[in-house]
Amino acid sequence: MANKTTSEKNKPARKKLRPNEYYNPKTKRYEYHYKDCLGKERVISSYRLEMTDQLPKGKRSTKSLREKEEELNAYLENDIDIDGAKLTLLEVVDRYLNSLYNRKKLAHNTKVGYNVTVNTLKQYKLGYIEIGKIRPEHCEEWLADMKKKYRGSSIQTQISLIKRTFEYALDYDYVAKNPFRRITTDRSDSKKMDALSVEDMNRFLDFCSKDTHSSHCYDMLYVLFWSGLRASELCGLTLDNIDMDKRMITVDKQLQCINHTHVVLPTKTMNGVRTIPMTDGVYESFRRIIKNRYLKGYIEPVCYDEQGNAYEGFVFLATRSRRTIVRGHVEEYLQNCIKRFNNANPENPIRKFEPHICRHTFATNMQYLPPKTLQYILGHGNISTTMDNYVDVRPGVEQRMQINAIAKQLNAN
Repeated sequence: MANKTTSEKNKPARKKLRPNEYYNPKTKRYEYHYKDCLGKERVISSYRLEMTDQLPKGKRSTKSLREKEEELNAYLENDIDIDGAKLTLLEVVDRYLNSLYNRKKLAHNTKVGYNVTVNTLKQYKLGYIEIGKIRPEHCEEWLADMKKKYRGSSIQTQISLIKRTFEYALDYDYVAKNPFRRITTDRSDSKKMDALSVEDMNRFLDFCSKDTHSSHCYDMLYVLFWSGLRASELCGLTLDNIDMDKRMITVDKQLQCINHTHVVLPTKTMNGVRTIPMTDGVYESFRRIIKNRYLKGYIEPVCYDEQGNAYEGFVFLATRSRRTIVRGHVEEYLQNCIKRFNNANPENPIRKFEPHICRHTFATNMQYLPPKTLQYILGHGNISTTMDNYVDVRPGVEQRMQINAIAKQLNAN
């Protein structure tokens, strides 16, 4: 009987191989040869042919060749990019965001928000799973873990980015379907940004106007409450934006702090560029602000935009340094004033609130304007944003007064 060849000696007995399956005697692994969706010759391998085969001693357990073939054929049948399917979710999020940034210019705060979302995802196992292996049960498990730590609005922000990442993966054939398609959460547990009542707003502003340590903030806070400006837009106002003759404010930029540098940026959206009217009170505040505006050493602070263009003549400057201010400074001034107010009024304090609540309060106070007018003043692109997110319903007593005023007017006619 003729001697067996080396390959026959090393080849395991009783293993019937299917088409394109081979045994490699050098590596002692089973191999499957195939062409990917781009026609490229590729190979997958394993020490075991079937799941029930014994693993060679000292070798790390992995899927058998037939198990890998089954997964592979599922990819090939759906024209899935094999390499793309092996990318982790975080890697695909990174690719999606790079693609997004190349296609459109996004606001600085939007990018910051995406970075926060990515850093949060890094804390969970889901971010490190190959995107082609993510199933709805992985997504549900992630959602359950997120609910233990975050509110509904924060979770929904995460879901939004991950869903869009999977849509990107679908477009590039990394996956066959979006396992996040049905994942959502309830926002009702989120902290609502309620407007201040007219009474609390007036009490607070009246205190700021009279308190020795708060009076320097009064006009700035009054403008916030009665103009609808975002804090970053207020900080970005320059003298040429204030038309005292026509009593109009031109909003065409904002001032943000990026890497400890004050940078002039475009408004949050295209709709943020607008010209808004001053109330009589806002006019008086600007008159005092401009009249009392002084410079340290007569040197105008200069800030630059991302293209290197210089801006000066900023309306609002820091109390002592006379340098430009950003939202963080406005926040600090406001919290100090709230603290002083509550110390002076322990029997009837007001809740702590951020500068953006001034904008919500303005929207609620001005809800009787024509909706499109209010939408324009706030700089919103969609009327639903104005009415659903910024305008709060007034208490029942005020509603009764409004109804009676309209009824009297109709009856008089």
